[in-house]
Amino acid sequence: MIVSLLQPLVLDSKQKILEQVLSLIELAALRDHTDLVVLPELWNTPFINAEILKHQDEWDDYIHPLQQIAKSLSIWIVAGTLPRQEEGKLYNSCATINSDGEIVSIADKTHLLEVHTSKHTYYEKDVFTPGNQLKTFLTPWGRIGILICMDNRFPEAARTITKDCFMIVAPCGFNDKVGPIHWNPLFQARAMENQVFYLATNPAKKSYATYTSYGHSLVVGPDGKILDQLDEKPGLLTIEIDPKQVDQIRKRTPYWDLRRTDLY
Repeated sequence: MIVSLLQPLVLDSKQKILEQVLSLIELAALRDHTDLVVLPELWNTPFINAEILKHQDEWDDYIHPLQQIAKSLSIWIVAGTLPRQEEGKLYNSCATINSDGEIVSIADKTHLLEVHTSKHTYYEKDVFTPGNQLKTFLTPWGRIGILICMDNRFPEAARTITKDCFMIVAPCGFNDKVGPIHWNPLFQARAMENQVFYLATNPAKKSYATYTSYGHSLVVGPDGKILDQLDEKPGLLTIEIDPKQVDQIRKRTPYWDLRRTDLY
């Protein structure tokens, strides 16, 4: 299976963002023969509440072109997250599109970011409503789960959905303060303890008022080893993985069978 992580630069122009993303998807499909493309969290807006609200009506503007290109290139796309409105509420949502251009899953971020420092307090709940369901979807290569950025901070969430999955896709929006400390070890730990592949994506590094994105999108194997990683610049990471490695590693060290469910 060939997977591609897209690390776009969040731009002011909707047209320029779409052109950038669609050209990277086309490159991944035609040059690298990818099967699955993954986008990051909130790639149409800086992760700033006032900016998010300016882009809250753009779901269809981005999803429809992604459906069209998925169908034309016969690839799967995990579309990262975009603001999505439903019944008067705004969600931080990730659509998954199959190779026929159909939306097979929409995952809403379930844990919303909250930060308190001596200089800054931030609540993602000021703009978004949390989702109430963890989502997985079936592909020709096996079952894949979605955990959006802050969701990955909670090992219970990962453990809940990974048993039947060979991969977790994590669209993220880490900033340049937390990224250098937490980014790599967080996803290595989640991959290792659950024995799954992890594909974690961020927007490329750029400063937007109170937020600077981090980049460094990466692929982690089910043994916790980083298989490949981008730097902070806009780009595309394509790598071939073997889903069968998950079964091999789970047989070698059967964490799932050794769990003490009588204790925890």
